[in-house]
Amino acid sequence: MHCLSYSTRRLEIVTFSEEETRALGMFIGKYSYPGLTILLHGGLGMGKTLLTQGIGKALGCGKIKSPTFILIAEHEADIPLIHADLYRLDSHVEADALDFENYIDTGCILVVEWAERWHTPPLKDTLDIIISRYGEDDNSRYVTIRALGNNAEDLLNALSNDILGSVCEKEGNYEGFGNRLHN
Repeated sequence: MHCLSYSTRRLEIVTFSEEETRALGMFIGKYSYPGLTILLHGGLGMGKTLLTQGIGKALGCGKIKSPTFILIAEHEADIPLIHADLYRLDSHVEADALDFENYIDTGCILVVEWAERWHTPPLKDTLDIIISRYGEDDNSRYVTIRALGNNAEDLLNALSNDILGSVCEKEGNYEGFGNRLHN
């Protein structure tokens, strides 16, 4: 894992394998809190479900697979995880009818794949995550995490400190990770 940049509202990371993408999810899950919404964007096979599996593992959920055909899967944990996949929906109206606000209000963590199909996502207590291919390697991913709201910004700050510490400690190097601060 390689941190490219960080500010209080945005973190950019490259993962170099499926395991690192899942590990990034575990870092996110470690700091997730009741009422958090995580919006995932990215094409087919970019790692949205891998990231969600890592989040679920950190929360203590059982096995997580993509809910493409059932739309919403509920996973029991200390903080319940609601995992939605909007890929099969034809319109924003269908996504808005799924009543995601109810899940958020009951203290769950809501993870939404293909979030661009949700017309009215929350604008606070939200991580907006974009995953795309990085370079020529099929397993490398460029991940941008944007925090919306004060609590999400606090989460992102803790997450970035943990990731930077973990990556630097693993590599034995506290410099040279391309850590560009930009506000």
